[in-house]
Amino acid sequence: MSDKNSDLVAVQKQLIGLIDDLSRQQEDATSAAAIKAIGREIVEVNHRVTMIGQLVFKERTQKIKVAVHAVIEGKKAVDDAIKSIQKLNAFVTTITKYLALVDKVIDTAKLVA
Repeated sequence: MSDKNSDLVAVQKQLIGLIDDLSRQQEDATSAAAIKAIGREIVEVNHRVTMIGQLVFKERTQKIKVAVHAVIEGKKAVDDAIKSIQKLNAFVTTITKYLALVDKVIDTAKLVA
């Protein structure tokens, strides 16, 4: 198969956008704790970008599509958490939950033959 899986590409693009958002927040952060917390989340998101990049030629399946839909829906909570990034614990918890959805997409795609 030579075509990229558009569902996986959409998730990868969303994650790249998230890295941009987090980078801007890190630049504006006023405490060392916030800078470190945001930096750790950037590393986590970047890891998922790399993983999905290795899977973008996987066949499109309904299971992947369902998992991707959950990621797209989960992004709103991440956007809200970024807006109130001063609450670091809530921010990290929200990103962690979102990345669990991304991990499900990755795991589902890895199982496609």
